Amino acid sequence: MRMLLVAIALGALASCGAQNRPATQASRQPVKIDAVAAAAPREVQDLTDQKKIWECPKCGTMYDAPGQCSMDKSTLVETKVDYICPADNRPVDKAGKCPRCAANARVVKTAIAAAAPGASTPTGN
Repeated sequence: MRMLLVAIALGALASCGAQNRPATQASRQPVKIDAVAAAAPREVQDLTDQKKIWECPKCGTMYDAPGQCSMDKSTLVETKVDYICPADNRPVDKAGKCPRCAANARVVKTAIAAAAPGASTPTGN
């Protein structure tokens, strides 16, 4: 009886291993990712050391690349990010505790205006 149970268990294990193998060449092909999904910008939860982000003008959600807001489909605005020491108003490298004082660095976001096609910049003459 014991030998019969061992034989059944070994047979079950052997058949389980066979099921994990790919049956055809087609199943070995790499998975293709939809180009739209791969190109979609990712949401930035917290600013750490980013110097540039893209922000939704309606809801304020921040992203790591240009595109559209995933919530309201607005076109994202390119935004410059600066981290400033509150004690001396000089730049620091990242968000969080300032290396020169005990306070947290101030985060300043400035929208970068896109130049209109064909527009010229003033020369100051």
